Amino acid sequence: MLPWERLRDKILTLEGKPFQAYQALDGEYRFERFTLHVDHVVVEPPGAPSPLRVRLDQAEARFPASLWASRPGKIALEDFIARRWLEAIRKVARSRGGRPQFAVDVGGQQILERTACRMAENYVEIRCTIFLPAEGRKIVSKAAQTVLFEDLPQLVDSALIYPNLNPNAAQRHVEVAEDAEALRLQLSARGLVAFLAEGAVLPRESGSDRPILSRLVPLSAPPELKVTLDLPHRGVVSGVGIPRGVTVIMGNPFSGRSTLLRAIATGVYPHLPGDGREHCTTVADAALVRAEEGRRIEGVNVSAFLSSLPGGEDPARYRAEHAGDIVSQAAGIGEALEAGCSVLLIDEDTSAPGLLARDPLWRQLAPEARQTVIPLAEIVRPLYEEHGVSTIVVTSHSSEYAACADTIIAMDGFHLRTVTAAIRQAAHVTSPGAGPKGSFGGVHHRVPLPDGFAFLRGRRLRSDPHPGTHEIRTVFLGRDTLDLAALEQLVDPGQARAIAAALIWVADHGLVDGMRTMRELLGLIELEIAQRGLEGLAPDGAPGDLAFPRRQEIAAAINRLRTLRVKS
Repeated sequence: MLPWERLRDKILTLEGKPFQAYQALDGEYRFERFTLHVDHVVVEPPGAPSPLRVRLDQAEARFPASLWASRPGKIALEDFIARRWLEAIRKVARSRGGRPQFAVDVGGQQILERTACRMAENYVEIRCTIFLPAEGRKIVSKAAQTVLFEDLPQLVDSALIYPNLNPNAAQRHVEVAEDAEALRLQLSARGLVAFLAEGAVLPRESGSDRPILSRLVPLSAPPELKVTLDLPHRGVVSGVGIPRGVTVIMGNPFSGRSTLLRAIATGVYPHLPGDGREHCTTVADAALVRAEEGRRIEGVNVSAFLSSLPGGEDPARYRAEHAGDIVSQAAGIGEALEAGCSVLLIDEDTSAPGLLARDPLWRQLAPEARQTVIPLAEIVRPLYEEHGVSTIVVTSHSSEYAACADTIIAMDGFHLRTVTAAIRQAAHVTSPGAGPKGSFGGVHHRVPLPDGFAFLRGRRLRSDPHPGTHEIRTVFLGRDTLDLAALEQLVDPGQARAIAAALIWVADHGLVDGMRTMRELLGLIELEIAQRGLEGLAPDGAPGDLAFPRRQEIAAAINRLRTLRVKS
């Protein structure tokens, strides 16, 4: 490791040289309080950000061990430090009157495990990027010295030294994450799949995930669904408990029904303090499934929904290059169950109308008509009874679901009330399961073939070549891109990058061998992350821009590969 003066001397010799000469800075340097690791200067295209790692000994950082004693606490503290680093970057940029010279991946409203910051027994490390100063393609060494020897130490002092931070804010960040995990661990014992605390603020700004604070409508729990739980930090908390089984959410447009469902969907992640959903949580494997007309489907069993197909294809091994809305959503449900899912979330606003329910008038007018589509209303009950998979569905077809629903919630102006008994009475139904009896059948486990992953071997993890022009749900695989816009529970660009890393890792290690099932492959990816962290997926060292993806979204990405092939 070189002293920081050597870095200074190197920079002095680079004045006016081509941008590529910045590569001479690669190495490790010891500053007075921290070490700087320049792993690889990116020179093409000129001006692209280069990764840095800044490491500070715990003797200097002085973060209390109690803050990160638990796994949720450690993830939250790392998230907190990365966000403070970003705040410090912006503060320095304002004081300089220019654009920020550093960047760090911190995500949005969720607290996710990410590689931007790592806390260890002996050190804390931040992983960020730097825009090395240049004019055109020429190096400006004086500006580079200012950034590295003035701005960087300011960032370290502001974000990596605990006494310089707001200790109450750090404690709150950790406590919110630990409470969220404590809530999730209590769901099963209480027979719940989701919990939303009273006082939660669910509405979000248009085009954003931030809470709407101008028109606060705090959540209140109807007596029939009110549940009280005990948390390690907040203490006793009451709220809406969504029980296992089939739950129907009904209401007029703009009543808050879809907002409630999306709060349940994002409850698979802990949220920031002040988000409004800090104490809203859902079982970790809940999957929101929507129609996705035009997507590719490879060998998925849709026979539970389709008794036959117009082209005569086998619904138990259905393939399509461009699927219609009904088939795409039916396949999405089958894929979610294959990956491992105990709760399905369905919103009629993003669903295929023909899949949700059968028109009762048409049923009366043509009772003998051939029905090729078996609607969700006739499937959710056997799905729960045979496989233990609960369903929460937003629908206007309350009469069709009365015979299968355990709980029916009405929404009006973001206020909840239970109407289970009233709907059953109006529909002349006595109890759930009183309708026609059917069977869902088994969950099909496909075996991917290696040829479908061959194009990924040797690929490098690639960042967005045109930042700001792609959705956060875009996966970059070498020169190819994979659009995951339909996956609403993919909430962070770092998750998309981690999915790309996982697919490349699977291909490079030859794990797709034509014998392992899809679920077994997902298990291997999760095992690697558990043992080596997200860094285990990246062959190039310690990336700072990955965030933890769930197996459900990894599986969805695999299912959308145009090259995917499975055993027939």
